[in-house]
Amino acid sequence: MKFNGNGFNHNGLYPKLYTCDSLGISPGLQWSNAPVATTSYAITMYTIPPTGDKHVYIVLYNIPSNVSSIPDDSKSIGVFGINTVNGKTSYTPPCSQGPGAKVYVLTMYALNAPPTITVPNSQVTMDILLAGMKNKILDSAVMSVTYTRP
Repeated sequence: MKFNGNGFNHNGLYPKLYTCDSLGISPGLQWSNAPVATTSYAITMYTIPPTGDKHVYIVLYNIPSNVSSIPDDSKSIGVFGINTVNGKTSYTPPCSQGPGAKVYVLTMYALNAPPTITVPNSQVTMDILLAGMKNKILDSAVMSVTYTRP
């Protein structure tokens, strides 16, 4: 699968627009070459700061198989789980503390069945989503990007 963002690619720089240093809107994303048996997609985005605890910025699932892109600031495609920054069912922008570049990992999953979720979406964490996708992932694509706060 191919996977990239609006104005960024794997091993590239994460645009300021999508961080707390600007508008902090969710990034537009595009993908292609998914397996034929794909029935839906899911997306996660996280970083692991020096403190070691994972910070999750987006948990998005049940994206229909006929969708191959999400525009900037999308709120109506797929179902949002919760981010770990403010616990809301939405994207939250990175706002890393401390000096130096931080690495953010976005992952796109092509699924052959909907994830098995047994809690309300207001309780779906990245870990719950990953557990619910077990044995349903046909393919995935990872995009690591870096951002350095001004």
